[in-house]
Amino acid sequence: MTAFPKPVLLIALLLPALLLAAGSAAQSKKGYSAIDVPDGGTIVGVVRFDGPTPVPRRLDVTTREDVCHRDPIHSEKLVVSSDRGVRWAVVSIKKITEGKPFPTYDGREDERPTLDQTGCVFTPHVAVVPKRQPLRILNNDGVLHNVHTWPRKNRSRNVAMPGGVKEMTLKFRRHERIRVTCDVHPWMEAWIVVAEHPYYAVSDADGEFTLTGVPPGTYTLRLWHETLGEAEQQITVKPKTESRVEFTLRQGA
Repeated sequence: MTAFPKPVLLIALLLPALLLAAGSAAQSKKGYSAIDVPDGGTIVGVVRFDGPTPVPRRLDVTTREDVCHRDPIHSEKLVVSSDRGVRWAVVSIKKITEGKPFPTYDGREDERPTLDQTGCVFTPHVAVVPKRQPLRILNNDGVLHNVHTWPRKNRSRNVAMPGGVKEMTLKFRRHERIRVTCDVHPWMEAWIVVAEHPYYAVSDADGEFTLTGVPPGTYTLRLWHETLGEAEQQITVKPKTESRVEFTLRQGA
């Protein structure tokens, strides 16, 4: 039997592990891949609140600008319907590596992800935008606003939008949740969710959400809400079939 030097033998023993680690790193770096999903299923869900329906807190509007006093402004940190549906919860599929492509908006600029400033309120309260894609920022108030982002992974922005500036765009390179404020109107607050894949949804006024074109398989759904925290739930998606899920959240859980 041929005797190999110890360094050669050590390399031979470690090579499979090194190759596996390199493959895993390459896959991690590669991230999400778009593929055809001809037999995709649909996830339909609802987010419920466990407890008495909270009354939204009316915010103290301190400015004298008439545009900020058109209607009473209430906090959107926890909005619950009469049927206990939770609004503004973000639901996404955890660690999905391939599936449908992000939507394209060529010639349909008005359909791009948008964060508006109207009535001295950010609308919507939670906006989802794909990473490296433009988020439209609008100012329909005709008064000075500024968009101040508070990221952990992306570059912070603090951009003034005088009344004559009706639109600008921002891009974010890394996926995360970013709080947004206006230094001119301190009650204004919203969230930008930078998505690494298309399977993100925000619950509506009834607490409902939908994810479409999901490749068949078993997944973990991740939920985040700014007041009620996070939750996870496993779900199996079958070809061309609707799968239903319900999250129940409570304060202080």
